[in-house]
Amino acid sequence: MPYYVEPFTFNFDTSLVAVDTGITDVDCSTLYDAIKLAQASEEGIIYDRIGKGSGLDTLGPGVQVGITVELLGSWQLYFDPGNYIARVAGGNLIGGPGGDPIAYSAGVQALLIQSANATVVSTSGAIPTATEIADTVLKRSTSNVEASGTGDTLGLRSLYGLIAQGVHNTQVSGDTLTITKADDTTVLGTRTVTTDPNARPIVGIDSD
Repeated sequence: MPYYVEPFTFNFDTSLVAVDTGITDVDCSTLYDAIKLAQASEEGIIYDRIGKGSGLDTLGPGVQVGITVELLGSWQLYFDPGNYIARVAGGNLIGGPGGDPIAYSAGVQALLIQSANATVVSTSGAIPTATEIADTVLKRSTSNVEASGTGDTLGLRSLYGLIAQGVHNTQVSGDTLTITKADDTTVLGTRTVTTDPNARPIVGIDSD
């Protein structure tokens, strides 16, 4: 008999932790709390353990080591089939058969947002709004992007590259346009330009 703890259904026959339809984001701490309840249930105590957790040691006021949840045996997390991206965050999820904690589900791209040095910070402040996040992104300087080790290699074929071509130093020599990094010296990349001596020059662009 399956055991349900919102938003998870624990099926002891298939060793699957099914996530409710419509739920695409799973928090590791929420999952671990549900696992403990399922293991202590009348059905769960008959079977082997579903999973175990580690972490959440206190580092200071309001700061804890992030949680790692390990699914034991053949247990896996299962999302309903569909064309969407499912995310598991808020800690690390490991284990499962062959080291895969998420079961295959047609059309679902599952992302495990893992951290080798995760911490959980408690705060009484509000979660940033979409506007605040957008403003932070728009005000981020290209020099900070270059200093970050996150993401792909710096290049022109990216949003950063597009911005760099608009705000960094650029020089044209022959048929080559050279774009620099934020220091206006280091070369970021080059593009080939086409010229026409009969074309009318652009002397200004209206802001409207």
